Formats: sequence, C-alpha cells, structure tokens
Amino acid sequence: MNCGDFTQQADAYSRARPTYPAALVDLLTADAGVKVGDPVADFGAGTGIFTSLLTERGLQVSAVEPNVEMRVRANDPLAHWLSGTLEASGLADSSQRWAVAAQAFHWADPPRALPEVHRILQPQSLFTVLWNNRANGENEVLTWTEAAIRRHVPGFDETYRNRPWEQILTSTGDFEFVNHRLVKHVVPMSRSRYLELWKSHNRLTITAGPERFAALLADIENDLEREQIEEIHLPYHCEAWSVRRVN
Repeated sequence: MNCGDFTQQADAYSRARPTYPAALVDLLTADAGVKVGDPVADFGAGTGIFTSLLTERGLQVSAVEPNVEMRVRANDPLAHWLSGTLEASGLADSSQRWAVAAQAFHWADPPRALPEVHRILQPQSLFTVLWNNRANGENEVLTWTEAAIRRHVPGFDETYRNRPWEQILTSTGDFEFVNHRLVKHVVPMSRSRYLELWKSHNRLTITAGPERFAALLADIENDLEREQIEEIHLPYHCEAWSVRRVN
C-alpha cells in the first residue's frame, strides 16, 4: 500500500477524524459568495466530514473521492458521490460555483490539479484548501504522543503542513490569491477515539510499518492508562487558503 491509499484506514477515519469549526465554514462560504442551491465540488471528500458541513448549508455538493472504501463509509445522501481526483475530476467545464479540498490538497500534483480545478470552476469562482492541524504544543497528551512518534518512527515527517500554500496555489497562473483564514477549536475525544485517530493516519502507518506502528500504539495506550486519562481535549488550528480563478 502506498501513501495516499486510505483503504486500510477508512474505518478508523470514519470513526475518529474531527469535524471542522462552523465559524470557519461560515467565513469560507461568505468569501466564496455561495448561496443555497449553488454547485460545489468537494475534492478528496473522504468519508464526508467536510461534505456534510456543505450540504447542511443547502449547497449542491459533488463529493469527489478516489477511494471506494472511503466513499462507502460516507453517510451523506444529499451529496452526489463520484470517483475522481484533483487531477481528473470527471466534472463538466465551468460547472461549479466553488471548489474545496479539506485535508486533501497535500496529496495532489499542483501542476496538473490546478488547471483541472480551474477548468471545472465558473469564472471568478474561488478554490479553497484547508487543514485541521493539531496544535501539538498546546496539549500535554499531544506533546508526549509526538515524542513517542519520534522514538518509534524517527523518519516520520509532516512538514507538508508547512508548505507555502499561497505560492503553490498561484504557481500555475490559473488562480490569484484571495486570503488566509485561521480558526482555533478544541475537539474532546475519548481514549478509544484518540487511539483510532492515530490508526486513521495514513502517512504515519505507512512510514512506521506494522510492527513499529503496533509498538507506538501500545506506548500511547500505556501512557493514557498510567496517567488515568479517559478524555483528551485536542486543540486544533484549522487553516484555509482561498484563491480566485483567473479568466
């Protein structure tokens, strides 16, 4: 299995991944100028976590997700689900009023993805990418979990989260930068959900391999048991970048 193939993580993903702050979704929809009934493409829709936030606001969402195991675990019948990618969506030219990619664009190939998103968007429409980033230094459990990861999987690297997204999103000339948004939120998680959260992490499980990943999970579970922690309040910084279609 390669990085980006969530087949083995789909169950854990559907159970454990956090939602996104409503305040940020409201800001983004206002930035995009979308209204009830407008067509929106949700790229890398996964199990529909962000998709549902869009359909709840009355948007007509095309949820584009390449992995069948993720799609079958989605529970949003209001969305139109289809197999596709950021590089090849299967959507019609100029058919979408807004396009989003939540927790997904780091898997894309920008030189191919950005022209494809440009193609399916209506003139002057926005493309928004966003990530729910754990604020590791703001929570003790996250701090020692990160230390455990460094012990067990020293080659693990998440620096993709710190890429210069403004420059990347405008690199092909298909889009011009609009804004960067950041909203903080806290997600309470039970001990079991916290362990599932790490099981849903594709890049980590692939980098670690089965034996090291099992040892890492056991280490995390032992720490939670020793400290008698039953619920963790995880701080997240949800960041979004929006760009506007050129021409």
